[in-house]
Amino acid sequence: MEKRLRLSNKFALKKCQKEVCIAQEDRISQLPDEILVYILSFFTVKEAADTSLLSRRWLNLWTNIDHLDFDATKYLDQVAVQPKLQKGHMDKYLTWVNSALQKFKGQRLDQFRVYYDLSKFAQHDIDKWLELAFSKKVQRLELDLLRCGSFTRNFDSCYTFPERLLGLGDSSSCSNNLQILSLINQNFKSLKVLLLKSVNVTGQVLEFFLRNCPFLERMQVHGSGTLKNLEVVGPSLKLRHLEIYSCFNVKSLKICDTNLISLRTSAGKVLLLKNVPMLVDVEILGMPYTHLLDDVSSRLSCVLSQLEVLTVDACISLFDYPHEDLEHYNFPELTKLKKFVFITFGNSLRVSGQSLLGCTSIIRAAPQLKEFELQSVGIVVSVVDCVAPKS
Repeated sequence: MEKRLRLSNKFALKKCQKEVCIAQEDRISQLPDEILVYILSFFTVKEAADTSLLSRRWLNLWTNIDHLDFDATKYLDQVAVQPKLQKGHMDKYLTWVNSALQKFKGQRLDQFRVYYDLSKFAQHDIDKWLELAFSKKVQRLELDLLRCGSFTRNFDSCYTFPERLLGLGDSSSCSNNLQILSLINQNFKSLKVLLLKSVNVTGQVLEFFLRNCPFLERMQVHGSGTLKNLEVVGPSLKLRHLEIYSCFNVKSLKICDTNLISLRTSAGKVLLLKNVPMLVDVEILGMPYTHLLDDVSSRLSCVLSQLEVLTVDACISLFDYPHEDLEHYNFPELTKLKKFVFITFGNSLRVSGQSLLGCTSIIRAAPQLKEFELQSVGIVVSVVDCVAPKS
């Protein structure tokens, strides 16, 4: 009897635990679809789709999420180690995205993100993805198509943004009828963030977005070979943050009469700034063999007195090109500057007292300076709470 009693007690304990688990599962299943879909929207598409294996209750919930993040970091890491996997993984990625979009049932998109090494050979597929994204009133559009670890892609092999989607090209080439094209043109106006990396895009397309997207606050364009001229003009623009980087064919970048807050660009040689009273954060990239600091002074002359953060990416080594040495440069007055970052490239950065003597010139020019950084190939020398020397 004693043994039978003990077995009975153990059975009762297991039964109790099972009831608790069932009760917990029931509480989750009682949540409305809207709550569960909202939770899944914080996941990548793969993570959200994996929940379909949990039960019938979860089978199709992920198809209604409003954040489509096609992050393929795992594939990129594998290709970095074994480049021969590139072709096979690209085919898998295209199949995965196409399959997920076919199942997608959401009425709108807060975010659509593509993150994988894709070139012009995926033009047709990506065009289709953009058609869907715009038709769902996408708010944040990110095409990050640059291969892992690369600085830029050969411009000739980059994916090209389809102008026809905006009615700027020959609409007769559109695979769908004009009703669908018209619907797309009506719905892209919800756009708030536009990030195009390793995508060939023209100034005409970017200016179209600026004029017709009343909520567009951030625009980033990296590695475009077809961007030659861009005008960001007009106080009505909502744009606050602009990045134009590694677009080496840019001939003119005009920014006038706007409320831009931050600017990051490698087109400093062709930059024209005028009446940008809100601009307080600037990062500018120079090219070797140029007097970069002189270029900065001339191109940024109208905003130097209002800047709070200035980053100068010299793209050279201070010690290989002594004419760029901070010690011998007479900085203009920077009355509101709080942070200054100078980035150089070289095998090493000497941090002796002699090599850092040039820091005193920027400190004298910026009485409000709180932080100074000198960076070189992963080495960072940071000086916080700067105090200008008296003599």
